[in-house]
Amino acid sequence: MPVTHFVCHQIQKDSQLPGAKVTLCDTSAELDDYSQRVMSQLRSIFVQRASKRYGRFNPELTTFKALTLDWLRGGQTFNSWSQKVANMYADQMDNTSLEIDGYLAFIREEVADADRLYIFHLREKSNVAFNSNMELTETRFIDFSNTGFALCLDTSELLNDGQQEYLTFCYGRGDKAVQKLFSEFCGFSDTINTEQDTEEFLQIVEAYTATMPEEEANQTRTSIVDYCVEQDKHGEAVGFKVLSSQLNDQAPEKFEQFVIQKREQNRLNSAISAADQTPASTPPVAKSEFIPDRKSLKNYIRYSGKNKDVTLSFAAAALGSDVSFDATNNALTIKNLPNRLLKQLQRANGLDS
Repeated sequence: MPVTHFVCHQIQKDSQLPGAKVTLCDTSAELDDYSQRVMSQLRSIFVQRASKRYGRFNPELTTFKALTLDWLRGGQTFNSWSQKVANMYADQMDNTSLEIDGYLAFIREEVADADRLYIFHLREKSNVAFNSNMELTETRFIDFSNTGFALCLDTSELLNDGQQEYLTFCYGRGDKAVQKLFSEFCGFSDTINTEQDTEEFLQIVEAYTATMPEEEANQTRTSIVDYCVEQDKHGEAVGFKVLSSQLNDQAPEKFEQFVIQKREQNRLNSAISAADQTPASTPPVAKSEFIPDRKSLKNYIRYSGKNKDVTLSFAAAALGSDVSFDATNNALTIKNLPNRLLKQLQRANGLDS
């Protein structure tokens, strides 16, 4: 996955000052091992984030899109385009109480199926190192653990005017208002509700496992969620065909057919409900894959929560057996306590031997 363009511009703004300061780089970085290693690290961070949102450009916010298309069609150089974007984003922060410090990294890479453009908000940190004379000296380096917002644009899909979502945006470390401003500045518009799609999928999983013995049902749910979480960590959609074959090698299409049938029925019901009558046209066919929401998946197989004094977490399968919920009194009764916790409680009550 070679990096073909790489340039960074520094951007700084104090919350007490009216304007942002931009320090532009006039030349792109050398496309050497350093740039490839940095991109490899950033790509990994981007893929593994659970906060990704998927969409397209808002048709009413055209400035960023038009500027980007002008560069892609040869109207200006990559460096010129990136400088204009950095300045325009800084202008958006003028006369606000927002603050930002770091760099906007603009990176383009060629991949097998498409070309992608990334924009990352990077920060630096200081530390101490030895120089060539074995003397201690201060050094600064990219703080990957503190990477801020990131945008990925599938430029091939954009240029081909395809129907697929070509924008992915994710939040990172830092002020959410600053990150939201960049999302709005570039004209990002959500077109996929991953949380809603995942909730629908999990309802279908419940229906699929409803007639199974309890132990088999719990194992099936866990296997499904584990697979979906792993797919999300790798930045991949969940394909029903592959998942179905992994669940049951004797009947590899069973789960896939069940899911597609349920999703198509849900879309038909939604279309009828929206029109309050049988729709004049056939609703769109349900897709054979979906992009999962990791938080919804984890909440499905595990309940958790905390307040100032108590932190609780237990498998959803334990509800009704080792854990009982009294809805009238909003109380939990827990049996089969973990040994370590049990010993601490016994010791606190003078019951330990």
